[in-house]
This record gives sequence, structure tokens and C-alpha cells, in this order.
Amino acid sequence: MRASWFMLGITGTALMASGRLAAQSVDGQMVYKEECKSCHGINGVPPERAQRQYKKIRALGDSGFVSTLSQDSIMTLLKKGIDKDMKSFAEKLSPEEMNAVAGYIKELAGKRQGS
Repeated sequence: MRASWFMLGITGTALMASGRLAAQSVDGQMVYKEECKSCHGINGVPPERAQRQYKKIRALGDSGFVSTLSQDSIMTLLKKGIDKDMKSFAEKLSPEEMNAVAGYIKELAGKRQGS
């Protein structure tokens, strides 16, 4: 009986560890390019088409704006959307993907601030 509980514990630990590894392996830049680039631009600067279509669109590479937001705040914007201009990504992206994208957006702002 003890051996089966021991094996169950090892299996559970391995599954939890593999889940953490999968969550850590999400590439925020890749997800950004697939889901965000068309409106927010490859480097966080919205293309002219998006600027015309969405008057309130922000440059995500704008370090002044993004630096005021925490990664959790960016995730909340991704989950809830913004007005009618940006739809929620809650049904499209996993929490891990949203977290990775939020981290990448903070990285974009840091690059702009350093340049």
C-alpha cells in the first residue's frame, strides 16, 4: 500500500513539474507576433492602418505608458479587453500565454526606453 502511495506522489510531482515547465516555455514574442502584431505593430508601434481604425490605440513600445503598468495590469487588459476597440483574449489565450505576452510588452517598452 505504501509503495502505491509513493508512486502516486512521484507521478503527481512529475506531472506538476512538467506543467510548470510547459508554462515557463511560452514564448511571449511569438504569441505577440501571432495575436497582437497586426494592430500594435512588430515593435509595439501601431501601423498607420491601425492608427486610423482605432483612434485610442497605444504604442506598446511607449515606455512612458507601459512603464506605469504592472505585468498583472497588462494581463487584466488582455483578459477584459478595452472598450470596443480591443476584444478580450480570455477565450483565445491561456493565462500562461497572456503572462508571457505581458512580459514581452514590458520588454518592448524597456528596449525603447534604453534607445
